[in-house]
Amino acid sequence: MDYHSVKEYIKSLTGRGIVPGLDNIRALLSELTNPEKQLQIIHIAGTNGKGSVGAYISSIIESANMQCGRFVSPCVGEYENTFLINGKSVAKEIIGECADTLKSAMEHLEKKNIFPTSFEAETALAFLVFSRLLPDYVIIECGMGGMNDATNAIKNPALSVITKISLDHTSFLGDTIPDIATQKAGIIKNGVPVISATQNNEAMQVIEAVCKKHNAVLYRAGTAEMTDISDTKTVFNLNGDEYTTHMLGIYQPENASIAITVAKVLGISDSAIKNGIKNARWAYRFQRIGKFILDGAHNPDGATALAKSLEAYTTPDDTAFICACFRDKEYKKIAEIAAPYAKKVYCVTAPAPRGLEKETLCDAFKSQGADAKTSDTLSDAIKEASHYKKTVIFGTLSILDEAKQIIERSENNATL
Repeated sequence: MDYHSVKEYIKSLTGRGIVPGLDNIRALLSELTNPEKQLQIIHIAGTNGKGSVGAYISSIIESANMQCGRFVSPCVGEYENTFLINGKSVAKEIIGECADTLKSAMEHLEKKNIFPTSFEAETALAFLVFSRLLPDYVIIECGMGGMNDATNAIKNPALSVITKISLDHTSFLGDTIPDIATQKAGIIKNGVPVISATQNNEAMQVIEAVCKKHNAVLYRAGTAEMTDISDTKTVFNLNGDEYTTHMLGIYQPENASIAITVAKVLGISDSAIKNGIKNARWAYRFQRIGKFILDGAHNPDGATALAKSLEAYTTPDDTAFICACFRDKEYKKIAEIAAPYAKKVYCVTAPAPRGLEKETLCDAFKSQGADAKTSDTLSDAIKEASHYKKTVIFGTLSILDEAKQIIERSENNATL
């Protein structure tokens, strides 16, 4: 199967929707002779920060002269970015060959009236791809939740990692922090070490109880203290050691502290950890491109983290927003949190069937006192916002790759 056909095949399965539970994925992995069992997996769950934490861990492992695979779904940009080795896309030929094997197994299961979803198929494809390449470690991020997420078919990971927990996907995961924490903690396995971000008391109590039940040692990431912040880097202290990250955003030291704890549990040297943190990159997490800032904030907790970063890097009078959201997100709360930090807000409709209509999003910002208007296209919004000193584009990852391409083609890309 060629690369384009792989992408179209996975896309063709999206009509099967989201089906929480592990029966289908386990049947599929069994059909594929369980490729996941060949891998040393670092399994990551959490509401926000999974991508950044994964980027830091991968960079640290690479700095320690090892190979790290990484499954990122949904990816932003080209589809091969779903499957990475040391931050670089896996060869399209390998993805295509593994997809042929996957499709054959899928067709066999369909004859038995077993119909894996798009994400289940993509997860199985990731395990196939990495079982071909056999990197030292593989980072697998949960798609949603943890307990019933397709990635949780992993039975014996090397480590379980839980990033910051907050409210999101409430229709599937529950509408309280303890409910959601229970779902995220579902990735904890018997005797497998757990690394957790600093959580609020309700979430931490759940994680502690599940660790105790499964005889899993719990390591809490320390609290990072920022000592210097600029437009190009952040310097912070953690447990007496100094680190530098070039991934901007006030929240990045917290994400880095999780990765540092993971690396120490794995026995990686301090020098490799510091180099890995310094060299880590991850697109669309408070990423600066000239005077534009692209951020993946798409829920209230992410919007709060974005707001704190804006306090450090921008002033409302010279800042514009371009925002798009999915209709199943808490867009009214996002607007409430973000509205005070911009002079003008341009609202566009997010792509895909889940996209929230731009008029509805605009009304949400206006209800918070924002000077908001709709734009027909993302390109129009970027052109209209170009005279502001800083423009922040956020609300859903689905618009950020297109935004990056438009900005890089634009003559208006002045320096911040």
